[in-house]
Amino acid sequence: MSTFDSRSFYTRGNSLSVGASREHVERALLSFGATDVRSSHRGHLSAIAFRACGRQFRIVISVPHPDGIPAVPGDAAEVHGRGVKARDLELDARRFWYAFALSVDAKLAAVAAGVATIESEFLAHVVLPGSRTVIDELEPVIASAYRSGHRPVISNAATPLAG
Repeated sequence: MSTFDSRSFYTRGNSLSVGASREHVERALLSFGATDVRSSHRGHLSAIAFRACGRQFRIVISVPHPDGIPAVPGDAAEVHGRGVKARDLELDARRFWYAFALSVDAKLAAVAAGVATIESEFLAHVVLPGSRTVIDELEPVIASAYRSGHRPVISNAATPLAG
């Protein structure tokens, strides 16, 4: 795994476009040694998938999205209001993607420094057989455990050896 240098990205701030932040994430993953890095977008959902250290990962995020603002019939003041809303949504999306890119950089830096493993940093996003992620499988189990107040039963999980 190679190291990567994201210092110039940090100094740019959240003035970067959504596309630039997304490209930064993809480049950081590739620099780390990930393969098959892909991104996709549907509505307010975006996904980044990649392979690293013998595992597949898929991160699905719900992002602020400037598209889909309803048309505003009427006068110039209403149209101006729509423009302000679109600009605010675009800034929200830029801030979101910038923060996401920083979080991916931090995870990759922790792995590169030996502080963590790729699995521990991205555990929720590991793709399991059947194409579901760890978070897809465990989120309802955890929610149920909190509702019931009982320890969750996680089937197919390895149990510690008694010794």
